[in-house]
Amino acid sequence: MSEMEVTEGSNDCSNDLMLLDRVFLRLGNADTDDQLESCLTRFLPPVILKLSSPHEQVRTKVMELLVHVNKRVKCRADVQLPVQTLLQLYRDPTANSFIINFSIIYITMGFPRLPRDQQLSLAPSLLEALENKPQGHQDSLLMLVMPLLGDIKEANLNLKEKPKVASLILKFATDVLLLPYRALPNAGESDFQVPPGMSMRTYKRIVDKNQLNPNQLEEMKLSIVNFISKDIFNNNDILLTLIVSAADSRFSVANHANSPLIRVNSSVDWSQPAVVAPLYSLYLGTWGGLKVPPDDRKVPACTRLRLKLIQYLNKATGPAIMFPHCVQVVFSSLFDPNTNSRLRNSALMFLLNVINGGDEAQLKKVATVFLQGLLKLIRSEEHAEHQPKAYMCLGRLAMKCPESINNQFALLEELVKKIPEAVPEMKTALRDALLEMAVAYKISPEEKPAASSTAEGPSTSQSSKMEVNKPASPFDEPQALALFALLDHYMHSDESMIRYVAMRYSATVFPQDYVPSRYLLLLASGDSQDEISTEALKCLYGTSRPNEIEDVVNNVSRKETAVVNIDEDTSKKERDRTQEVVEFKVPKFRDVVNYIWEQMQKRKTGSNSKHRFVIGNQVLQFHPLTYQEILRYMRMCLNRDADLQDCSNHPNGTSPLLTKYFYDNLLDTEVLERYLSMITTILTASPEIMPLTCFLDIVGCVPEKMASKYANLLPFLKTLFTTSTKEEIRDTAAVIYAIITVNTSDKTAIEKEITEFVVQGQGNKNLESQCGYLCAFAHISERCVVMVKKGKFGGKGFNAANWEPFKQGVICLANYLINPQTLLVSTTCSAISLLARCTGLPLPNSTAKQDALMETDNPFNINKSETEIVNDDVITKFAVADKLFKIVGNAKLPSKVKEKALYTLGLLCCGERFPFPKQIVKGFLQMAKDSKEFEIHLQIGESLVLCVEGVNSNENRDLWTELPKEGPDKITNQEALKENDELLEWLLQELFKIGKHPHPHSRQATSIWLLALLKNCPERVPIKNKLQVLQDVFMDFLSENSEIVQDVASKGLSLVYQNSDESQKQALVSQIIDQLTSGKRSVTQVTEDTKIFEEGQLGKAPTGGNLSTYKELCSLASDLNQPDLLYKFMHLAHHNSVWNSKKGAAFGFQSIARSAGAALAPQLGRIVPRLFRYRFDPTPRIQNSMAAIWHALVPNTHATVQKYHKEILDDLVANLTSNQWRVRMSCCNALADLLRGAASLQSSLDQLPTVWAQLFRVMDDVHEGTRNAATSTANVLSKLCIRASDVSQGKDGKQVVSVILPVLLDTGITNLVREVRSVSLQTVSKLVTAAGDSLKPFLSKLIPALVGAAGELESAKLSYLSTALADSGSRELLDDMRATAARHHYTTDTVVKCMPYVDIDVIKEMLPKMLELMKSPQLGTKVACCHFVVLAAHYLRAELEPVAGKIMSNLLNGTFDRNATVRKNYAEALGQVAAYAKPQSAEKLMKKLVNLYETKEDDISRSAIALTLKSVAKAKIEHIKDNEEVLAPMVFLAMHGPKDDDSSTVEMYEEIWTDISPARESGIRQHLPAIREEIEKSLNSSSWTKKIQGAYAIITVSKECSAGVGDQRPPLLRALLAAAHGKTFAGKEHLLQALAQLCQVKEGEAPIPASLVSDCLNALVVECRKQEMVYKRHAISALGDALAATGCDRFNQVYEIVKVILSKDESSVGKESDEEDNEGARQRREQLTALKEAAYELLGKAWPKDQETQDKYQDVFFEHCAQSYSSSSRSTQLAILTSITRVLERLTILSTDEPMETDNVSTNNRDKSIANVTEHISFIVDYTLKNSNQVRHRRDALNIMEILIKQLKDLNRTVELNKLKEIYQCYAQDLSKDSSHEIRTKVDSIKVHFK
Repeated sequence: MSEMEVTEGSNDCSNDLMLLDRVFLRLGNADTDDQLESCLTRFLPPVILKLSSPHEQVRTKVMELLVHVNKRVKCRADVQLPVQTLLQLYRDPTANSFIINFSIIYITMGFPRLPRDQQLSLAPSLLEALENKPQGHQDSLLMLVMPLLGDIKEANLNLKEKPKVASLILKFATDVLLLPYRALPNAGESDFQVPPGMSMRTYKRIVDKNQLNPNQLEEMKLSIVNFISKDIFNNNDILLTLIVSAADSRFSVANHANSPLIRVNSSVDWSQPAVVAPLYSLYLGTWGGLKVPPDDRKVPACTRLRLKLIQYLNKATGPAIMFPHCVQVVFSSLFDPNTNSRLRNSALMFLLNVINGGDEAQLKKVATVFLQGLLKLIRSEEHAEHQPKAYMCLGRLAMKCPESINNQFALLEELVKKIPEAVPEMKTALRDALLEMAVAYKISPEEKPAASSTAEGPSTSQSSKMEVNKPASPFDEPQALALFALLDHYMHSDESMIRYVAMRYSATVFPQDYVPSRYLLLLASGDSQDEISTEALKCLYGTSRPNEIEDVVNNVSRKETAVVNIDEDTSKKERDRTQEVVEFKVPKFRDVVNYIWEQMQKRKTGSNSKHRFVIGNQVLQFHPLTYQEILRYMRMCLNRDADLQDCSNHPNGTSPLLTKYFYDNLLDTEVLERYLSMITTILTASPEIMPLTCFLDIVGCVPEKMASKYANLLPFLKTLFTTSTKEEIRDTAAVIYAIITVNTSDKTAIEKEITEFVVQGQGNKNLESQCGYLCAFAHISERCVVMVKKGKFGGKGFNAANWEPFKQGVICLANYLINPQTLLVSTTCSAISLLARCTGLPLPNSTAKQDALMETDNPFNINKSETEIVNDDVITKFAVADKLFKIVGNAKLPSKVKEKALYTLGLLCCGERFPFPKQIVKGFLQMAKDSKEFEIHLQIGESLVLCVEGVNSNENRDLWTELPKEGPDKITNQEALKENDELLEWLLQELFKIGKHPHPHSRQATSIWLLALLKNCPERVPIKNKLQVLQDVFMDFLSENSEIVQDVASKGLSLVYQNSDESQKQALVSQIIDQLTSGKRSVTQVTEDTKIFEEGQLGKAPTGGNLSTYKELCSLASDLNQPDLLYKFMHLAHHNSVWNSKKGAAFGFQSIARSAGAALAPQLGRIVPRLFRYRFDPTPRIQNSMAAIWHALVPNTHATVQKYHKEILDDLVANLTSNQWRVRMSCCNALADLLRGAASLQSSLDQLPTVWAQLFRVMDDVHEGTRNAATSTANVLSKLCIRASDVSQGKDGKQVVSVILPVLLDTGITNLVREVRSVSLQTVSKLVTAAGDSLKPFLSKLIPALVGAAGELESAKLSYLSTALADSGSRELLDDMRATAARHHYTTDTVVKCMPYVDIDVIKEMLPKMLELMKSPQLGTKVACCHFVVLAAHYLRAELEPVAGKIMSNLLNGTFDRNATVRKNYAEALGQVAAYAKPQSAEKLMKKLVNLYETKEDDISRSAIALTLKSVAKAKIEHIKDNEEVLAPMVFLAMHGPKDDDSSTVEMYEEIWTDISPARESGIRQHLPAIREEIEKSLNSSSWTKKIQGAYAIITVSKECSAGVGDQRPPLLRALLAAAHGKTFAGKEHLLQALAQLCQVKEGEAPIPASLVSDCLNALVVECRKQEMVYKRHAISALGDALAATGCDRFNQVYEIVKVILSKDESSVGKESDEEDNEGARQRREQLTALKEAAYELLGKAWPKDQETQDKYQDVFFEHCAQSYSSSSRSTQLAILTSITRVLERLTILSTDEPMETDNVSTNNRDKSIANVTEHISFIVDYTLKNSNQVRHRRDALNIMEILIKQLKDLNRTVELNKLKEIYQCYAQDLSKDSSHEIRTKVDSIKVHFK
């Protein structure tokens, strides 16, 4: 270098030239590569620097020098170049272009020559040099680095700060990964076919100057995947590269990319367009309309890559669904020529995601395009399997973009037409699509007020007052009319699914008040398919339940609910449901009637027979069921138009309002006429309850107008109520009959009717007729009495009490009160109650006896079966009352009849000033403890109210014309009021007495009756005077065991307080507070009737007493310093479901609840925190009470809880560890609800660690329910914390993590309680993603805990099942599934997320714990440990070296586990760790494995060794190669081990041998001495298995070594001879085969010593004399092979062995004993046959060359063959033919080489022998050709003939030839036509010899 240094600063041209000449001279004198390398290292960089010289001569000289260098270096691959120095020149920013260009030339030339470690050290510098360099240079440098990327340490790179370099690397790497293996050009090719995903430019930059073979490309791709999997790039940048890798056609690359791809997939934001845009670009290639150079135009991705890309495109959400790219993706995937079924399926799923998640504005622009594509797919027959998904997309598209499909009725028709022929799956898809498309056809009214107009034009009503000017309706448009006509047509289809679609369209497309659509739904409601009819009812009424439909029709308001769930989601649903009820709209009654009337007229005039339903002599236009549904709908519309609320069957409280509506709006209109016409039509054809009810509504409200008009129906109605078997039809018909009769007949006619009905009621034998007549009598009488009161009947002075027909009828009714027929009794009670309501019964009050009885304490004794009163001839009012009480006391009668009787008793006091109401009340009081039925008690309470109200009751009115009155307005008789007040005073006193009785029935009855009186008579003086006493009584009832009594008592107390004046309220409040706080209560009397516990009460969890609820409320009220609020609390606290019954609802507590809530509202701020907790009390009674209070006080739960969040949380945390379990449980449940409803956890951040710690304590509670509640709350808190710590939360999220992670790690994951560990681990698992670097200090604790949890959290049932399974295959399969589950468990997924933050220091810290976990008995834990070790090896690589040995020793122990799955996982982990272990550790491992193989002979151990070696080879083949000398002999021997069907051990060793030596022969020859030693060891072993294994190995060695085994043969023969000596064992025949195989000497190989050959043959002869036939056959076969190979003459010995065998006959083989079955004898015959075949084969192989021996045995041999041939089996015949062939080929008498005989005797003997041989063979050939049709037999026989003909022809034996010719000619013609080509060819060949 000194020559150059002196002139570095000189500008003298001559000096530079001189120096260059010196360098030239040095290079020229460099004779060796080392000298040349030294010169280049010193001079090449300075010479290149001279290119910057300003002198042309200098630059020219440099160029000459460099040309010389190129010529010298290119042909010498071992010469190293100074790459590092050249790289410095290349990176020098001051260097000119000449220096840079030549530097890159020599860098690219020298870099591949460097050792790999130097390449790795220079690679980061090469990557840093990329920036701002020409693309050609960048490509060259990147190609140099690509194969090294996987081994570059990420610490040496800092690409995150160099985005340009990172982008260059990733783009180039992606192009390399896109390069398919088949696209690599061959040398000299000039045509480039651009691969998918690439452009011509990107393709050429890789392959133009680089010659790669597929294996090199695969290694390069693996290197790239390893590199990008490290934490070097941003996840968003490497997503595309990893997807391309995962789609690679080679499994190794794709599998390697899957794990990092999963990690990246979970961390990228799929809503970012920047993430997804590269995927679209690669998928689609360069858009055709984009102007780019041809070489830069990218080809779209191939189908395989598209399948992977679209899988991830489908994850895109929001803005990442990019338009129009997604459109191109869909259409290219569906319709490109090179697409396939899987891609089309994925494309449709992608389209569904685009429709669901894409920007609606953009979607609407392309919706039509999508629609056309889907229709093309749907209409194509070749894509039938994709049509269900296409229909799904079509339906969803219609929902999202209805305007794209609007008015396309042809499409609707097309899809509907497909339904009948479609398969069931396709039908369902079509139906779902059509239903979703319904919104696209939806027609909305332009103006809401005009929504009720019909599509058929204005109403045809004649009433001018109903006509209005209506604006043009959208339903009059042609399109709307066409759609309706289409639906109408479909509604009559024979296909049920089409009718269903039409029904749903009718409900969806048109509004609720559009009459034609309601008409179609009404038609559907009568459909024969339940699904259609039920759904139609839901669309019409909002429900399909009959009871609920009736409520909708009658406009019944919703019942008050008892408990209100204030959960946010539930509240929302309730609000939505309420909104639906509010928005329920129906069309106008007038419009419905007119439209349906018009449809009926059309049906009448139409010709469709389906529109006619003939019933009797009536023709209906609708099916009767449909007709009735139409009437019910009309009735609902009428009720809504009249604004009727709770209008059950008339007459009722709303009947006068309906009457007014008729008079004001409908009377004398065509609408009403049409309605009545429809009613009467169906009524006469099919008299059911619905037309009767509708008819009654009109006739009852306007009888003056309707009665005369329908008088002609009276006979029909009479028939109906006398013959119908349905009670409600009889009753309704009787009411109508009575109204029409009274309004159309005079008094005489009515009396006649009444008399007739009474007579028929008494004498008719038909029960239903009796009931009908009595019912009609009652209704006619009731109408007459009402008309009398109005002065419209009977004239002046008429008194119903003296009306004889009426009187006789009442007597008749009274007589029927006691009757065995329940129906008659029920009808009689109803009739008497109807009459008693309007007037007093026309009977005497009582008799003298009855008067005396009334003076007693119990005038009506219901327990006596009969009394003299009943048998009295005189029917009195007392007798009627007594009979009614007897009905109540009759246990055989149903409760409904009893309730009717009780109601009738109450009504007796209303129609008149009843003479003995007190006695009636006494009768009620005696029943206090006779019944526990709540309904009975309620009815008695109602009747008691009627008794104390008397004639002032609201029941004493005409229900058709009079509205009920309230307050003072209903007092009509002051004198009666005084009497009633006295009765009420007495009744209260009696009830107070009865209430003290301990019997539970009495207390329930008393509480209900007092509540009824207090509720209905609060203004009465006796009640006001007894408020104090009432409070005491209700307070006493509060502590009852019965929840109903408690409920009643709380309601009563609230009413007491509400009805008190201000002065009374203070006293009441102080008293109740004192009672509750001090626990004072009146002492309960215990008698024989006392029931200490109610049924079911025992066994309930203790709840702190029955007053717990009230004490809590009292405490709350006291804390608020407003004790009077207690009454409000108590009323709100109880609302039992019994109040929802018909009778209970009459108490009307809803308004009271509203007023109580309003009073408490100002105190919300102090009530809410404690009340919130009370709502979650585990005691249902308290919980329901508090929920009811909360519902009344808090109108907006969410807003209130948010407002008082901190106060509520503080209260809950403080009480979370209370000493009462129910408080702890309520806190847990309340905490879950509070946190779930919170806007974020930031407001609770300070309390979070405390909450977690407290919850962990409570999760270990002694009370099971509390534990479960705490666990549930912890799960909720876990989910909330995970959501709050999401990366999208920014700093707030990390703050949450830093707060909760320490408590989870310190207290949670190490907790002894399983549930605590579980929820902690689950939480930590999800937090890891958000934690990032802050997680590192906790990893040494976290990872072992996670790994251990993988086993602990596994299902115990699976573990038990694995142990219990007897079948090892099933058990292994199950264990593999368990292992897979453990590897994919959320704990191990968490470990994967932690790995980027794990370094060697963390590994060292956690190693002891991990090694301990490896010894765990749980499979899941073991698998998770192995998985972690593999991850550690993958992430840390060479850094793992210090601890690799320790880990390997522990893993090696695990590879011998008895569980196959554990062995596999440990072996895999061991291989991964071994890849980064020291060479000494690897060598030690190999020696250990070899030693273990030699000492352990069980298959499990050997399988484990094979698994380990295979894993090591897979991870790092160099370890196998480096220890080849140690492993090769063992592996070779092992691959010859015994094969088992269930085991793949041998196959694994064969794979390992292939890794050691891909060419088997060269590997065997290389390691033959060592292999021979190993074989000798196995042959010398005492184990038979090892001996057999050695024999197999010898056979392989002999076969594979084409040049022979050389000097290794004698030792192996001697070892085999020693092993074969001794007794026979299973498999010993393999030793004989090996011995025979070794006797075969290859060409060019030294012969075996004669003595050794003799020993081998002698040993085989000995084995042939063994008796066991199977073994003997193998021995004979081996002897034959040995004799054939050695050529020794042992025929004498052979003949002696064979003679015995061939002398045996199979037919003589029978059973050896009586115990042996036929199968045993058959097997021995088969064995003998096989033995004979082997014997014949031996004769052929052992035939000697010695003439003397041949002369001795040739005649014997051929004679025996000829004699035995015909009697032998086919297989034996084949063996004989084969043997003869071999003998003939070596028979000396037929050989032309035999010396000429001079002796005549010898010549004669030879001729004779030839003749004998020819004769025997001729016989055999002739027999074969004549009798056998087997191709092989004929072929071998012809072959023998040909051989013999050749030999005889050579010997000129004419006689023998002629004999053979005769045989040939005999069969030649048939044989030449044989189907076998071989036979025909052989015949032609013989024919040639005879020419």
